[in-house]
Amino acid sequence: HTIFSDGTIMPEERVWEGSRRGLDAIAITEHIEFRPHDSFIKADHNESYKIAKGVEKSANIIVIPGAEITRDKPLGHLNTLFLKDANALDVEDPLIAIDNALKQGAFIMWNHPGWPNDTSTIYKVHEELIRQKKIHGIELVNGFEYYPKAFNYCKDYGLTYMGNTDIHGVYRQTYRTDIQSGPMTVVFAKERSEEGVKEALFAGRSVVKFGDILIGSEKNLTALVKACLTYEVKNTHDNQALVKVMNKSTLNFEILLDNKSVTILGNATTEFKVRLNDKAKFTNTYITDNSQLVIDVSSLR
Repeated sequence: HTIFSDGTIMPEERVWEGSRRGLDAIAITEHIEFRPHDSFIKADHNESYKIAKGVEKSANIIVIPGAEITRDKPLGHLNTLFLKDANALDVEDPLIAIDNALKQGAFIMWNHPGWPNDTSTIYKVHEELIRQKKIHGIELVNGFEYYPKAFNYCKDYGLTYMGNTDIHGVYRQTYRTDIQSGPMTVVFAKERSEEGVKEALFAGRSVVKFGDILIGSEKNLTALVKACLTYEVKNTHDNQALVKVMNKSTLNFEILLDNKSVTILGNATTEFKVRLNDKAKFTNTYITDNSQLVIDVSSLR
């Protein structure tokens, strides 16, 4: 968010923040119904995106247009991405606003289901919207909080796993940590473009990164792990092997092997013993609130 809704900085600075974090894409999603600065910010709902888009090329980051439908529960808040005209969402009935976004080809996610009462309750309105394919993803991480119960909804309903900063203030003042530590959505796009991101999100190809926690479907987490880790067997003895694991990414992985925990740091090589038929549980991953990724170590090779 920017000063065009309830944020505190200009749209172009929000884009430069994303660039400094090393992001490939950022979405500008101002609140439609909540604009506390409108006494001196006189503009329609598309203006902040237009300003942000103006620095897209120089910042080398894809700026995605969007808006946030902001209503009380049971509906709650919804992000709409890839809009053509956010003004079409400024209507009294939120269900009409959703339909107007869908007419523009929007990807819609249910935002922060655990806010403000921490229940992460899925209401009938959400179930009906999901059944009608009007909700495509769920925001599982929102700033400093995340909603384990909602992990299950993504798996049960086949929805896209999403994670966002939902940033209002200055990023470095808000997080006071390394620029890569804040939440983000890792999108498995076929090309680095707005259309590439859009296609991947509708296809459900994403993993949420929150510190060292990775949240996603079994298929996507497996693909991510295999893209990051490779290993070679150094020697074998009595059905055991000494293996060298190379992590080609900046991600950290925590694995449990035969009741032994191993940390594989980003851009590092680690050696440890395994049984030849061992399976590795990646304990910093989540598919649901109580299931984690388990794969055969030999499949990493």
